[in-house]
Amino acid sequence: MAPHSSTTSVGLAAYAALMRAMPRSYRAEYGEESLQDLREILAEAHAPSRLHALRSTVRACTDLLLRLPREWWAEWTTRPALGRGRYVNDIGMGDRMMEGFRTFRLAGRALSKRPGFALVATLTLALGIGANVAVFAIVNGVLLQPLPYENSSQIVTYEHHAPGLDLPTLLNSEGMIAFYEERAPFIEATAAWGQGRSNLAGDGDAARVDVVAFSPDLFDVLRVQPLLGRPFTDADTGPDFRQGSSVALLGHGLWQTRFGGDPNVIGRSIELDGNTIEIIGVMPESFLFPEPGVDLYRALYVDPEGSFGAFGTPTVSRLAPGITAEIAQQRLTDLHSLLPEVFTGMDASFFESAGFSVSVATLRDRLVRDVESTLWIVLGTVGFVFLIACANVANLFLVRAESRQKEMAIRSAMGAGRKSVISSFLSESVILGLAGGLLGMAFAFVSVPALLSIADLPRGAEVSIDLMAFAFAGALSLVAGVVFGSFAAFRYAGGPVTGVLRDGSRGSTSGPGRSRARNLLVATQLALGLVLLVGSGLMLRSFGELRALDIGIEADDVLTLQLNRNQGEDHAITGRFFQDAAERIAALPGVQSVGAGSNLPLASGSSNGGSFFIESQPRADDELPPIAMYRKVGPGYFAALDIPLLEGRDVERADSEEPRSVVWVNEAFAREFFDGEAIGERISWNDPPDDTPPGGGPYAEIVGVVGNVRELGLEEDDLRPLAYFPLVAASAVGTDLASASLAIEVVEGVDPVSLADAVQAELRAFAPGVPITATRTMDDIVGEAMEATSVTMIVIAIATGMALFLAAIGLAGVISYVVGQRTREIGVRVALGASAGTVGGMIIKQSMFVTALGTVLGLVGAFGLTRLMEALLFGVSATDPVTFAAAPVILILVSLVATWLPARRATRVDPIEALRAE
Repeated sequence: MAPHSSTTSVGLAAYAALMRAMPRSYRAEYGEESLQDLREILAEAHAPSRLHALRSTVRACTDLLLRLPREWWAEWTTRPALGRGRYVNDIGMGDRMMEGFRTFRLAGRALSKRPGFALVATLTLALGIGANVAVFAIVNGVLLQPLPYENSSQIVTYEHHAPGLDLPTLLNSEGMIAFYEERAPFIEATAAWGQGRSNLAGDGDAARVDVVAFSPDLFDVLRVQPLLGRPFTDADTGPDFRQGSSVALLGHGLWQTRFGGDPNVIGRSIELDGNTIEIIGVMPESFLFPEPGVDLYRALYVDPEGSFGAFGTPTVSRLAPGITAEIAQQRLTDLHSLLPEVFTGMDASFFESAGFSVSVATLRDRLVRDVESTLWIVLGTVGFVFLIACANVANLFLVRAESRQKEMAIRSAMGAGRKSVISSFLSESVILGLAGGLLGMAFAFVSVPALLSIADLPRGAEVSIDLMAFAFAGALSLVAGVVFGSFAAFRYAGGPVTGVLRDGSRGSTSGPGRSRARNLLVATQLALGLVLLVGSGLMLRSFGELRALDIGIEADDVLTLQLNRNQGEDHAITGRFFQDAAERIAALPGVQSVGAGSNLPLASGSSNGGSFFIESQPRADDELPPIAMYRKVGPGYFAALDIPLLEGRDVERADSEEPRSVVWVNEAFAREFFDGEAIGERISWNDPPDDTPPGGGPYAEIVGVVGNVRELGLEEDDLRPLAYFPLVAASAVGTDLASASLAIEVVEGVDPVSLADAVQAELRAFAPGVPITATRTMDDIVGEAMEATSVTMIVIAIATGMALFLAAIGLAGVISYVVGQRTREIGVRVALGASAGTVGGMIIKQSMFVTALGTVLGLVGAFGLTRLMEALLFGVSATDPVTFAAAPVILILVSLVATWLPARRATRVDPIEALRAE
């Protein structure tokens, strides 16, 4: 016996034993044949060694072991089926799964052989998918997800409108709240609330905290309960607690930071605005009403006998089951016919003249209405980037598919069907799509916090990369893989193979038909890039117009801050305190002028307002009163903000030493109510009694006219009438002055921010217990007023840059491929005397043809996009010929830059080397 015969016998016995573990059907069909194959392998050499026999036996047994689970799975999942009079075996689920795994394994192996192609395609897709997932996460968190309250679709808010009084939007009054509660049974509960800031002392240093007061019904409306302690009850409110009850609930954040999350905090006392307040509970971390970051909650009293006027109270209500916001609005509108009967001081003609109406919307819709259209436009914008990324990778696939035509032809000639070839292409593209999706998710995780940091969005705290974002990323990845893989799969799978095998792959790709798909994809990319370029150009122009808008003040070189006194302090004492503080700061080096005001232009809650009376213009009972805003200012306020004094005198220190019945008005006020002759006229925000003598009572005399200022926002069509009262006003506007903002104009050339520390140190020395908040420049306040437009512009500009970059890469890739395919042709031209300029011009000509096609398509799309932006976004006008003319020029320049390297490569083709390579 040969030395290796014993090894061969052992190997065959081991293989036969393993074969018995296979299913019976497999042994019957393949058992003897497989054993015979192993015998031939072991005997094929003239003198095989023991090592050769051992190696072959191990390899055969290993293969059999690997097939064992697959064959048993196929055995269990295969069922006989009757077909055309005989039994056949269907392909089982196991076979399908194993075939699918095999296809994807082969696709992964093919991609690993082209790492450069795989890396570029993955990065391109990651850019497009990541940008879309990041914006979708924000859209989902802000617009799509329900509020974190039970049956949140039943929670609504309602507002009123009186366009006849020049009051497009009003909140609610105590009288209207009681009116609806008594006559609207379809409203289960209504809660009023208000927001402000207070000084907190006790258990640590004094601090300025955000406080929200709400009526106890809020717990029924939102169906929430405190984390610790008890909720507010009606016993916690009453007429004596109009400025807030003697109990409070802690916000979760303040409970953690100031009280260390102490569960025994219930029953402890704190000092709020000089009053002792008992802590009765702690709200849960998930309670974000009306916004995140509220420190304290207090009980709010709503007078059930309140008047019709003073529409300054926001409310939130819960509707009965089955009642929608639309139904509630119609029923509330029907109730308005009863208003003259309830509020007897006003007849039906008053409400008709005022155009008094109500609108109802879900709380979610009300919260997001200012950003909804902007977010959808931003999502659509980054969607363009995704399409461009898909087109770019599709082009890469087309190029790669052309280089693999000979491979595909051989596979077809060997029996591979069209379905098999298509599966191989799609498997590769899906793998790349999923890889791009995974990398894009990492990009989104970084991008979402960055986007939230530059945009103050409602419900921003609820935005996260959740399961919806993962599902969206997965959907985009699969769509991308299928879409760009299909271009190559259906174009090159199953085509004629004879010519390819005879001529080779290079010759088979020549001709205009082969490049038509690639050119169309690049033209589409350029068209989408042009659309975004026009959109970003319009946004940039609109932003520039906003920056150049005359807002009535000089924002440069102005530092602002807010000083906060306790609520309820004597008005005259508070006013003199703010004046003393302003004078102390005015004495600092580098300070030019300082003025105090109840608030600043463009800042939130900048002015109060309402109807007023003009002494020289008595009105009938059925006549609508004039409407204007007012605020309080001290000496130096107009000078610090460069508000010009047009007539009369400026504010004096004596105006804040004691109550004086004087007032200043802006130019719009004087023009609208007095035909420009306002000095000496007298006005009042209180209803004067009929027997008020001339020159007496609550009237204040107009002693000055100043320039117009855009107080409420840059979107104001017309500048509103505005009155300025002294800090210590007479009875005309006797509201509390618990806080005041200081406008500090610095000497030219001095950075306002550099004086912030010195100003704060001086104020702490002057009043060590008074919190100083909101230290910022006036330029920052103006920038915040432009935030919606600036954020949209930034995102669209980033998307445009990404789109143009991807489009340029796509164009450069296609032109480079064309140069590679036409190397022999270029070599012949150069050999026949063609100059470098001629060759480069030929390449640039082809690039410009594609660019021209993309420009035409892009201009058509841009016109439609700008019309949409004009309708949905403030300040964007589609009628801008400069932008429409400049965008194609920029696109052409980008195309020329992208074509430069391929054209340069074409001009350096060596004709001898080119012909030799063929």
